[in-house]
Amino acid sequence: MRVTSSNTNNTDISEVISCIQNGIPYEHILKSPKPENREFLKNITLEYLKRINMEKSYNLLCLCMEEIISNSVKANIKRAYFITNKLDINNHEDYEKGMKDFKENGISNMKDSRLVTKINNLGLYVKITYKLEDNCLCITARNNSVISKEEIERINKKLKLSENLSPTDIFMNSIDQTEGAGLGIIMIKKILSQISTKKDCFAIYASDTETITELKIMP
Repeated sequence: MRVTSSNTNNTDISEVISCIQNGIPYEHILKSPKPENREFLKNITLEYLKRINMEKSYNLLCLCMEEIISNSVKANIKRAYFITNKLDINNHEDYEKGMKDFKENGISNMKDSRLVTKINNLGLYVKITYKLEDNCLCITARNNSVISKEEIERINKKLKLSENLSPTDIFMNSIDQTEGAGLGIIMIKKILSQISTKKDCFAIYASDTETITELKIMP
């Protein structure tokens, strides 16, 4: 059982606190990347961190959350862009063709309300789920823009490159001209490794219907 909220105007945190007290996962469906909706997710994050006495990690974890939300929204924009232009994101030629001007025509319009409406009309979503398991805070972001094989390969390459490199070396070696530097994914892993004792503190993978990003924070 879980409680799901999709009311983006809801600033009442009492439902979240009730879920924490009763051990019920809380799921929030992000309908729009507006600042007030992101702020609500930050408030949820703080309440869960309080439960495991890790409020000191709030600012760093919020940086991770911002990156995850941006990645999920960007994935939905990309999927909407490919669908609109009748391109198959899983086809190598279509992918290369679509990505040539996606940065200019897609990413730059992330705050365009018409594009947000298009994403919602296509049934694309971002779901953020919070749950506590044995004093471990698990945050899962799901979106139904399923990540392609090429994208997974790029992500794994970036994460591998970051394992034993300094911040300067990471920047110099992780540049990916297709979609940008990709430093956000590396940043998330580095931050989580610092604030969480969980070995498997970060993962990103795909099911048949969703792209799933998992964060695990444990004192």
